[in-house]
Amino acid sequence: FVICDKCRTIVTYKSSTGTGGLKKHLASCDKITLSNTTQSIITTYYTTSKPSIIPEKIKKEVTNAYLEFIALDGRPFEIVSRIGFKNMLETIFKAGKITANSQSTEISDLLPHPTTVSTPSQLRNDIIFFFYRRSYAVVIDMWTEKYSGIHYCGATVREIDENFYLHSFSLGCKPYTLANQTAPNIRKFIDDLLHDYGLSLNTNSFIVTDNEPKMLAALRGANRVGCSDHYINKALEHAFTSPKSNCVEVIQVFDIVGSLVENFRRCHRQIKLSRKLQTFSVTRFSGAYYMLNVFNITYNERVDAFSGSHYNGFESLDKDLLYQLCEFIRSFDEVITTLSEETQPTLHKVIPLRCLLINHCTPKPDDISGMMKIKLFLQERIMDKWPIQSEHLLATLLHPRLRDFSGDQALKDRAIELLQSSISSSADSSSNNTSSCNSSLSSSVDNSITPKKTNILSLCYDKPRATKPALDEILLWLQSDFSKDFINDDLLLFWRREKDDFPSIAKIARKDMFDSKNVLTTNELKRKPDNIHEQDDDSDHYASKKLKVIEIDECMFSSDDCENDDYESEKGN
Repeated sequence: FVICDKCRTIVTYKSSTGTGGLKKHLASCDKITLSNTTQSIITTYYTTSKPSIIPEKIKKEVTNAYLEFIALDGRPFEIVSRIGFKNMLETIFKAGKITANSQSTEISDLLPHPTTVSTPSQLRNDIIFFFYRRSYAVVIDMWTEKYSGIHYCGATVREIDENFYLHSFSLGCKPYTLANQTAPNIRKFIDDLLHDYGLSLNTNSFIVTDNEPKMLAALRGANRVGCSDHYINKALEHAFTSPKSNCVEVIQVFDIVGSLVENFRRCHRQIKLSRKLQTFSVTRFSGAYYMLNVFNITYNERVDAFSGSHYNGFESLDKDLLYQLCEFIRSFDEVITTLSEETQPTLHKVIPLRCLLINHCTPKPDDISGMMKIKLFLQERIMDKWPIQSEHLLATLLHPRLRDFSGDQALKDRAIELLQSSISSSADSSSNNTSSCNSSLSSSVDNSITPKKTNILSLCYDKPRATKPALDEILLWLQSDFSKDFINDDLLLFWRREKDDFPSIAKIARKDMFDSKNVLTTNELKRKPDNIHEQDDDSDHYASKKLKVIEIDECMFSSDDCENDDYESEKGN
């Protein structure tokens, strides 16, 4: 064989022809033009059959770090199989290769600050400017991660503008870094968190808080409004768990159902049921209704599901009492859901719903013993431990469909007096501001110049009339019919339409439009990846605390922790 030096083609060499074959090839070789497109391109590589060897020590360290990540940050185990998590690790791995020769690179140098991701500096400046000298609400959510014991605090700020539109901003979530959770430290941490955005708590504050003593101490000096959801949750918790409630039959049913649900969930047999069983959370006791109701619905599906002591407990369960309990506490669940509205203010709902629950707890002649006891206990508990405050009265009076207080004239009269006082105070404040502005302006004008009257008759004109008395506006408000104007319980839309007709009352309405309950921020979703309620330890005093601050210059606070059983003694704190 011979090879062409030009195109590197191999030609057969025969002794009979010699190089004749190559000569013929050379005649045609000049006509051949090689194209890059015809060249072979390697598209597939064979991986080495020898697997990469990773030392067991490194693999163990990675596994331990992953487990710590799951425990400390409360993440689900399956996060390791998710694309986003893998992509982030790949990027960090590549960055580690590039910066391997650098001696001073730390992982913190590669990771952004959480507030940098969620709230850029420009947005922070916008928030500071937006809420400057305006009424706003700050929702603070504090809790303790169950497994790591780390405390967290998240903040959201909400505001209703002059046109009655609701604005909401998430300020972020930070670990609680102070040494302990004493009242001064809690107040300092919250003040520092709000100060980053130009917000603050001050003496002109309404405080919505639960009855946990250290929160009362932390917010001493502010006007406190009790959290309505917390009052209901605590009343239910005492009825179902406290021997002092004297609801022996109800407590027995509740304990049996809780034990059976916990056992059934551990056995992984829920797939056989038409509904998913769930336990309840101590800090969210309203979840007890869901637990009891689902157990009641699936009762017949579990007749042969238990054995041993659990079977005996199932057989001893009073099914009639369970059914009546579910029907009875459904109203409490609906009230809690109604008070948990996040797109509308809820303070005006407190008095009518409180009255509804009191009437709902009135015993009936045909009630069985267990139902009679729990109704009497809850009725007394609501009346004694869930007080009506001036903010509730004002908010109810300023609702177009609740002004009559369900016929309770005494409450209505108190609310009217409060409204008159509030409007008078607001008018005095406005006049003081106006006079101070006028005096400052007049000081800059030459007093020697006297304005010249256009004619002598102008000296006889009537003096400027005083502002329309507040009482006239209040009477007009009480006598007006809004039955056709108020649709779908949209209080913000209503005041958007009526603010020009009732200017003084509209100002008070804006101030009094805050929530009567704790509001969960998105941080709640971060600590529970699914919708399963977990059984919390009663000894965990800091688990899932919620605080709500409303600032009008008015700041409102709420926490969901532990309640002093004697409300009057808490007020003394």
